[in-house]
Amino acid sequence: MSTVHDVDTSVGSGIPSYRFEPITGTIRTFDSPQDVIASIDEDVESMVALVNSGGTTFLSPILGRLAGIIACDGTLRSHLAIVSREFEVPCLVGATVNSALTDGDTVRLDYVDGGRGTVTVVTDTPAAGETAPPSAIDVDVEVEKWWSYIRRVGDDIAVKEFDVTVTDDVLSALIAQPLTDSRLDDLVQHMGRTFKPEMTRRSGFTSELFPMMPYMSLSTIEDFHTYAQRVRIIESAMPAEEIGARLRERAGIASPLWNWMSGYHYLTGRQCLIQMGLLKPTDRTDEIRTVIDFWRRLALAQRGDGTLDNKDAGFTHRYLPSEEVNPLIELATPLRASDTKALKRLNATVTGYLFLHFTDSRVGIYDSGPYPAGAGQVAIVRDLLCLQPSDFAYPWAEGLHGPYASLSLVLKFDPKSFESFEINDWGTTFTEPDQFLSEVTAVAVVGTTSSGDRVQIEPDDWPALSADVSRIHGELYQRFADMNREERIFAATTMYSWGLKPFAAVAGVVDDIDWSISSDTLALYPDPLGDDGSAGTIFGTAVVANDLPGSFSPVL
Repeated sequence: MSTVHDVDTSVGSGIPSYRFEPITGTIRTFDSPQDVIASIDEDVESMVALVNSGGTTFLSPILGRLAGIIACDGTLRSHLAIVSREFEVPCLVGATVNSALTDGDTVRLDYVDGGRGTVTVVTDTPAAGETAPPSAIDVDVEVEKWWSYIRRVGDDIAVKEFDVTVTDDVLSALIAQPLTDSRLDDLVQHMGRTFKPEMTRRSGFTSELFPMMPYMSLSTIEDFHTYAQRVRIIESAMPAEEIGARLRERAGIASPLWNWMSGYHYLTGRQCLIQMGLLKPTDRTDEIRTVIDFWRRLALAQRGDGTLDNKDAGFTHRYLPSEEVNPLIELATPLRASDTKALKRLNATVTGYLFLHFTDSRVGIYDSGPYPAGAGQVAIVRDLLCLQPSDFAYPWAEGLHGPYASLSLVLKFDPKSFESFEINDWGTTFTEPDQFLSEVTAVAVVGTTSSGDRVQIEPDDWPALSADVSRIHGELYQRFADMNREERIFAATTMYSWGLKPFAAVAGVVDDIDWSISSDTLALYPDPLGDDGSAGTIFGTAVVANDLPGSFSPVL
């Protein structure tokens, strides 16, 4: 007797409007309002609607009854994505589907880790004997699709569908690929298109304490002057992909923001030098290849899903493996109303201290997730780093000791509480409504000691922890207040220009690298980079107010 097997054929993918369980339904194309009206009395509960637009009103008479929706247009901010999430109707927006997909096909919609959704045609096929194996992934095809993704232009904020199936074999092949001149240029242009709109969306570069334009310009230019040599020393001890793999093993080792900045800040420094007429776009290509290839392999290995930044992954970052994040989520207990104020105070107190510690930057605070947490809930893990001296300690924090080396806040919530949710490329969560902590339903506060042990900190102890951090905050503030303007500029420049230190620490070569600011960078201070206006003009016209399609000039 023959048996029946499912033979699955992948025919498309898109951006899921929320994290949904797999659903199966029958494709029906809707091209006009008449198509929708004609289906009102039909069994639309088994239909997967295929539409062009990301608007809501077109499907509104049947939207809440559909099995699923595939929209060939739209983003996570489209009305269709928002309303489908409210109805809990699985929906893929910005989708690309194979032209062979026709009405009547049975398809399965799947949510895939990394913020992608896939469309698969499911066919019942009789087979005699052995079960037909699933279709094998063609590694070469997926690698080329990855590069096609890199070359593609996204929407107005550079979001584009990540439509690559990334298995372990595909990831290994991507990491092993040599970075030719053309691929290097593709990456630089992709990064420029990603960076420019994100810079325009972020808060202004102002600080009452730290002259931000001088130190941002100096530090990124310092990155360009020093990173190639420092990267070579690090990679002589441990390749970028091994460092990335180690960093994803455990929350709180180092902020993934350092990974992101190792490429983007370096290219920003290059662009500032081009703007100043001190560098040609085609200069020092081999050095640029060294750094960008390090960044590429580091990001691929640390993220593990084929994406390079949070925007690629639909403004998510689920880098922690289940064996690491699930035990953390299991520690979360329901948040009592009486403890909400103490949680908010703890979060604000530690966040405020870390902004000061990192000279008004976000490097010490990083959200990852959202991770599935059961019962329709999800969780983010908020790492609060560098609360004790370490290999990465700054001189201005010498002798300042918090009770823990780092904290991890595990924050569970119902994703339906928000109309929109994103973790941007700086690792900062933005929601609408914007009071994220008010919607947290369960929480765990976990401290990591200097020896690496983890301790769960109970709500009754949160106020004392806040008081400890407030104490060292006050001491650090006085140290910065006692500095003159130039000392603050170079403290902040040091902060950013030590961006490779976390990776050197993993590789065990911190002491093999000269971390002092180079003479090439010092030659640009105080003229022109000591002046707020001059530095701001150079920085802004280099990466934002230029006539390029992105922030960065081609290398070819």
